[in-house]
Amino acid sequence: MMALSLLLVPVFGSACLANVWDLDISVKNTYRTVQWDLGTPATAYDLLFDTGSATLWVLSGNCSDQCPNSSGYPRTTYNLTSTGEAYYNTTDSIDYDGGEVSGYLVSDIAEAQGTNVSFYQKFASITSSTWSTLGADGFLGLASSTIAFPNTTAPFENAMQLGLLDQPRFAIYQGTGLSTVANPNPDNNGVLTMGGSHEDVYADGEVEFVPINTPFQVYKAKFQGVRGSNHFANQNEQHGSLKWDGDVVFDTGSSLIELPETHIAAVYNMTPWSYDQLMTGYRPLCSDFNNTWSISFTFGTDDTHKTFTVTGDQLATPGYVDDDHCFPPFNPWGSNNTILGARWMSNFYSVFDFGSFEPSGYDLHIGFAPLKKEYQPIV
Repeated sequence: MMALSLLLVPVFGSACLANVWDLDISVKNTYRTVQWDLGTPATAYDLLFDTGSATLWVLSGNCSDQCPNSSGYPRTTYNLTSTGEAYYNTTDSIDYDGGEVSGYLVSDIAEAQGTNVSFYQKFASITSSTWSTLGADGFLGLASSTIAFPNTTAPFENAMQLGLLDQPRFAIYQGTGLSTVANPNPDNNGVLTMGGSHEDVYADGEVEFVPINTPFQVYKAKFQGVRGSNHFANQNEQHGSLKWDGDVVFDTGSSLIELPETHIAAVYNMTPWSYDQLMTGYRPLCSDFNNTWSISFTFGTDDTHKTFTVTGDQLATPGYVDDDHCFPPFNPWGSNNTILGARWMSNFYSVFDFGSFEPSGYDLHIGFAPLKKEYQPIV
């Protein structure tokens, strides 16, 4: 009965359960996940937290042949529990870069693990998936409920609207762990914080905020430009800059920095390699990812834009066949928008502030601060 009593209190508006939830971030086969409990008795699920989508979903226990698993990770599946209810007539599918999932609507008791606060949450039970490499049991979508699975509210927004959280914000410290060929599942100390933020612990300086574009669907800000600087051996320091029409999308569900294919060659000219080299099979040495070069992205409104810089060593991702070679830092795609994924964001403490607990009052801003040295990713 404890879960039910916890459930009823926030519905009637009590503030006694207001809280800040700190969820440990694990790294498994390059995927960053947090644990979320569902059902009665509670079962823990490893969920990829994704600022680029809004649905909580888990793989159904009835999904075997339709949900192939080549990830090397044993998955935990969901079966309807004593507190759950299925809505088989409410179905949908979701497309991701890694594959497509489809399923039906369910409702059950949920708890962000370790918080001791339970509440009803509607989510998707997935009965078909083409994402065989996914090293997780499902997704924890953190974007706007307006793009979520039918008749669901994104879990963070649901918790806000139930009065369960201290502040209308969440924050992400990705952690020092970075997957490699030799160590795909490193120890990690990352934290996803809901209902507050801990910049006093992690940030080296102030968090600088820019407004999120409206209407809010995903975390997107106006792109203002990219600038490169390099000082390679026996060369004078060189600079280059570019600007194009588009937005910047902040997406923890992607590990990549994705740039418009029409501009990617020019951006690579600001690095130690040319795009032509990489397209003809050249594999960058991780030693070329160093502090002799840097890339700065500027985004926000014309009046409130901010610039954030990373050096080459902060973009190194080992494992391009072996750990001596690193993946190219930028990938092309067919959009004018830029995606800054988990690898870029791992160099910053990230704060997503809604400005209000109620959707009618949302005033969304995203903020970043460089990390203190002891909290920077270990390459």
